[in-house]
Amino acid sequence: MESTETRERPLRSDSRQSRLALLKAARELVAERGTDAVTVVAVAERAGLNRSTAYQHFQNREELIEAVAGQFSDEVHKLFLQPRDFGERVAFFVEYFSDHPDIARIWLFQILAGHSGIAPGWGDYVSYLDDLVQSPRSQDGIDAEMLGVIGMTSALVWSLMARQRSESEEQAREETQRFARELTRLFLYGAFRPESWPELAAEFERPSDKKSS
Repeated sequence: MESTETRERPLRSDSRQSRLALLKAARELVAERGTDAVTVVAVAERAGLNRSTAYQHFQNREELIEAVAGQFSDEVHKLFLQPRDFGERVAFFVEYFSDHPDIARIWLFQILAGHSGIAPGWGDYVSYLDDLVQSPRSQDGIDAEMLGVIGMTSALVWSLMARQRSESEEQAREETQRFARELTRLFLYGAFRPESWPELAAEFERPSDKKSS
């Protein structure tokens, strides 16, 4: 006789796959048309599932959007744990958010809906900045949390602006690289001590500076 555990295992697996399919479909809709396009019915249709299955996972669009936001936070947390130099970290996340405009749209929706408005990976980000500003490599008196607001909000808003300003994916990529460079410059010369970051500072030297050194 087949055990209860054996009979239930495929059901649990199917349920997990259905949930992942719904979240993937929701993210696609947000990226394409914004949060207004997200309903449980629309997401079920995009995922190729029936409505009753979708409603077993999410009773309304708010639950669905909250789940997508949670998925974003988990992903950004894992990415933030990967070791990168400061300049590489800025460039990576600016490009990551630019490639995932659905993250910014969900974040803005939460703010406008009166939720916490905490950006994905916020805790990891502020903790990282706090360690930097407490070190001798930074200017005195820097507010890590407000510095984080400047960096995170500008990167997320840029992810929505990039394609609106550009006529092609190639142009959007080039402008995103320009944005990341100037954001790095603001950190380097506004919050850090450039002499403590010689390799990073060297990237912003003018040709005439390099010849005279």
